[in-house]
Amino acid sequence: MELDPFACYKMEFIHNESKANFESTEKWLYLGANARDSEFAKVGVTMGDLATRSSSSESPSYYLFCAFKCRSNIQISKLKAIENSALNHLGDVFVYHDGSTKRALHHESGRISECFYDVDFLDFFVELHYFLYKNYYSYFLLSGFENEAGFDEGEFIDCEFNTARMTREEINKHIRMILQ
Repeated sequence: MELDPFACYKMEFIHNESKANFESTEKWLYLGANARDSEFAKVGVTMGDLATRSSSSESPSYYLFCAFKCRSNIQISKLKAIENSALNHLGDVFVYHDGSTKRALHHESGRISECFYDVDFLDFFVELHYFLYKNYYSYFLLSGFENEAGFDEGEFIDCEFNTARMTREEINKHIRMILQ
């Protein structure tokens, strides 16, 4: 990304911010899945390399489904607040018939976890994206989606999908599910 040598200080600021966001490989809110349990979902955050969140020694079938890219200048406290807000919202949306949450509790402590069971995973994915887009879009990078004919179909929070598990066609199908 080259800066126009005649750019004013405002253009230089925008250029530098865009460059930092584009080049960042840190600061993500991610959605995890389980290859052996299609009704499992986990929401988490990382301020580091996504690869550190892509596996679990307790559950070898766990993998990252996707990760939403945050702006490079987001503070960890804000990212954690967004995560907590999303988890609370999802805990209210994904409930059993008796009204109890599908959000799991830690076995020993009884504390509420970042994991959900008995959910329709794709509905969960769409709801998570919609919630983030509606309430926190300014903290994430946005991308447009252009179809094969070159027409813009909408925008979504920039999202890295697990390319080891999905084809480009599958990724595009998932993107179309979350377009705004």
